[in-house]
Amino acid sequence: MQELDLIKKRIKSIKQKLIDIRRDIHSYPELSNQEYRTMNIISEQLYHNGIKHRTKVAGTGVIADIEGKDKSFTVAFRADIDALPINDLKRCDYASKNEGVCHACGHDVHTAINIGIAYIFSSKCDEKIIPPCNVRLIFQPAEESVGGALQMIKKNALEDVNVIYGLHVSSSTEIGYIQINDGIVNASCLDFKIKVYGKSAHGANPANGVDAIVISSKIINDLQTIISRNVNAEDSAVITIGTINGGTATNIICDYVEITGTIRALKESVMLTIKNRIKKLIKCVSNSFDGDAEFIELVYFASLINWKDAADIVRDNAVNFLGDKKVLKLIPSLGAEDFSFFIQNKPGAFFNIGSKNMKKGIVYNAHNGLFDVDEDCIEIGLTLEIMNLYESYAKSELFPIGRER
Repeated sequence: MQELDLIKKRIKSIKQKLIDIRRDIHSYPELSNQEYRTMNIISEQLYHNGIKHRTKVAGTGVIADIEGKDKSFTVAFRADIDALPINDLKRCDYASKNEGVCHACGHDVHTAINIGIAYIFSSKCDEKIIPPCNVRLIFQPAEESVGGALQMIKKNALEDVNVIYGLHVSSSTEIGYIQINDGIVNASCLDFKIKVYGKSAHGANPANGVDAIVISSKIINDLQTIISRNVNAEDSAVITIGTINGGTATNIICDYVEITGTIRALKESVMLTIKNRIKKLIKCVSNSFDGDAEFIELVYFASLINWKDAADIVRDNAVNFLGDKKVLKLIPSLGAEDFSFFIQNKPGAFFNIGSKNMKKGIVYNAHNGLFDVDEDCIEIGLTLEIMNLYESYAKSELFPIGRER
């Protein structure tokens, strides 16, 4: 298609600009729900390109709309914008200048790619390109913590959207490759707290109290039997305890302990089984010591499950662009991703773009202070998203509003 050839040339011409934007955002990372500077950078870039948009959506999010030739069909693209509470250990010009905060997961790249879509269809270009249909750009806060997707959806981020795409850099995949599947991509995730109640007493007379620390240790050990004895071996799941806090002095029987942890499961049915078993287990264990326990749900992300038609579009475009051997099957991960909420009831797909480069020494995994990306992935990701836009519209009959899985 002649228009796509023109777009690919434009992508190459703006590549360095997008790299500069990425590095600027990387230099000044912001934690979840604190992405004020990032929001303003995004807004400035959209304004510069003549793109209508809203800021302060769900706090620090941005939603932009680009009118296309067919105003009855809309393709959306989501980018997460927050960083992690990790020290940046890199030695480079764009290393984080905000101590204790780092874009160690690639959200700066995702943001730059979405801004790139705005550049492609900028109303300020001499040779203006009008997309075949409406385009919505969603810049979402708080993916790394409480999850901003549901809040964005509540602010009408998906209103009139027919299909939506998201992507993520992959630090384990070489540059030039992508990963996609048409099923489960990421696990459901439930962060939880367990409150354990006992009875204080003098440490010299433990029989007069109910030791919440003893109860907690028993609970933590027994939780692991849920995975080994209540979950089928072929169903991937894990329970991790992250913190345990309790007690006030060496000679006082502890009367209260808080335990926090996370559950990950690829299937929602397995998540429900684990959750119910935990509730039953903590009651039985604590009651056996004459204590009590309470299970509290903190943050929940649903399983991310691609829609086949949308995933097929990503796969076919990647094959055409990169070649069949560069398109890999995405293996489901127990990591959580709240893009899942965007495609719970709306067609869409999520895929990984390789950002690792052994020759350049770009080898460190995400959530590591030395994490970085081969910035060529920006051009690859942007090109694929534009191809997804055109192909989704070409197959618009697959994505009517209100379609169910």
